[in-house]
Amino acid sequence: MVIPERVNQVAYYYRTTHRDHGYEKYIEPGKTALEEQYGAVKKKEHFFWDEGSGADGSRKEFLRLMEEIKKGHIHVVVTRDAAMIARDWKQFLEFMKICDRANVDVVSINREADAWEQYSRIRQFIKDYFEEALA
Repeated sequence: MVIPERVNQVAYYYRTTHRDHGYEKYIEPGKTALEEQYGAVKKKEHFFWDEGSGADGSRKEFLRLMEEIKKGHIHVVVTRDAAMIARDWKQFLEFMKICDRANVDVVSINREADAWEQYSRIRQFIKDYFEEALA
């Protein structure tokens, strides 16, 4: 997990499908997960809401979030879990690499599907099965 030096710019990213409306249901659990991770912090909150499939690589707010992270405007991303970020592995890895490079933490409400844990497992798998095979 990346731990930013500051936590004053927090992005909440939530994606729903056309059948599952109601971003509001994630706001309080997201704030609770952030507080559990960092304690009470003074922060500016940014909300990124998408309606669409996690396999869709052109989600408007998701792309905007990645740009804000690259620009250094976001220090922590709060989301439900790894699948909320992306259901496409390539897109998930791209997002997590951007966060890793920018020293941005990703806090997951659902700890069983924690984004950093998933990212770490994938990176280890690649290292174990692909990098060694190419060496």
